[in-house]
Amino acid sequence: MDQVIRAEPPIPIRIKNVKNPRGNGTIVVPDPVLSASHQLSRGSPKLDVNHKKPKRPTAVTIKDHISVINVHSNKRSISHGFFARVFSILDTYSISVDLISTSEVHVSMAIHSSSQHVESFLKATEKLAECGDVSVLSDMAILSLVGAEMKNMVGIAGRMFSTLGEHNVNLEMISQGASEINISCVISARDATRAMNVLHTHLFTFLD
Repeated sequence: MDQVIRAEPPIPIRIKNVKNPRGNGTIVVPDPVLSASHQLSRGSPKLDVNHKKPKRPTAVTIKDHISVINVHSNKRSISHGFFARVFSILDTYSISVDLISTSEVHVSMAIHSSSQHVESFLKATEKLAECGDVSVLSDMAILSLVGAEMKNMVGIAGRMFSTLGEHNVNLEMISQGASEINISCVISARDATRAMNVLHTHLFTFLD
């Protein structure tokens, strides 16, 4: 994939839906901002890297098999010591964090909880109890809205969360990357497919 993107001239990648092979699919090309020399010159409107209005997110995705671990400090540790201890325990059991939300004395972490890592997950949870009060939410999913232009779309986060709220989708966690090209939240796994369809309908089809 990296060789294709770095090719000169760049080679566009078309992603197709196996259930709809006749559909146009999605064309992925290098970011013109990061790779100004990689401009397509074939004149095809479908391969034009210049974004056209209206601006829209690129995709909405779901990651299943997520558990949320909440740890509230027992106040015997100052904040930096508390976080250091929490992440040291996760590192000991080789557990990676997909999303994180923190305050001075509280941390919430969304973790992929596959069946082959159940033992490590349970041991880590028991060890985290040394840092404070621990609670676990199972059967969750991460819902993400992604797109290179989202940093220039004022109000997109509010639109996303209000749309989910209007359709009775409860949010357990919210996280936005520093790059501002993705917004993620943790929701119940049973709402995942419905929430993804709702966002696609309201933020892609009818976005002005």
